[in-house]
Amino acid sequence: MTPVSSTKRGPYAPSKKRREAVVAAVLELVDEVGHEGVTTALVSERSGVPETTVLYHFPSKDHLLVAALARSEDLRAEAVGAYGPDAFLDAEALGKLAPETFDDRRSRLYLMLKGQAATPDHPAAEYFVARASRQIEIFSQLLTHSQQNGLAQPGLDAVNTARQIIAVWDGLTQMWVSDPSFEIGPLLKDAIRRLTGQDLMEVQALLSRP
Repeated sequence: MTPVSSTKRGPYAPSKKRREAVVAAVLELVDEVGHEGVTTALVSERSGVPETTVLYHFPSKDHLLVAALARSEDLRAEAVGAYGPDAFLDAEALGKLAPETFDDRRSRLYLMLKGQAATPDHPAAEYFVARASRQIEIFSQLLTHSQQNGLAQPGLDAVNTARQIIAVWDGLTQMWVSDPSFEIGPLLKDAIRRLTGQDLMEVQALLSRP
């Protein structure tokens, strides 16, 4: 029997590279021409992957756009960094982060796909369900730690408050895309402080000092 090499990786590695090249090309095109201008022919030309192969991996333009959005959000998460075990819900930091996470064309892509996700069999539906679940988990954990450290009202339901914060962030995104005349950061910061009762907790902390 001929021994099997441990370095043999089969078709998965080149297939993965082709997918990554295609997704990178889609994201570049979204930045340049907007999601409306993306076509499989342009993606093929930009990525160097044959159009038939593009369609093999991504059966429709919607599949391409969902993959590009997922990659965009992964890159943003990498830039922000992972939250440590002692992290809490920092309204100041999120307010400063918000302006960096809103790019006009990517925001339009996000809002368009989120609207399409209301259709159960749309490629974006599964992605946004998983995204919402992940966001709620992260924000509720951050809020719980804030409560434990006296930075948020202890009686709040962390999961429901996390949903409210996410809803405010999404709502501000939608408003800003249509009317970028206001700053998102200060509004998001203020909303988080109000929803978590941070102002009240800070006043109580001051009053309790000897």
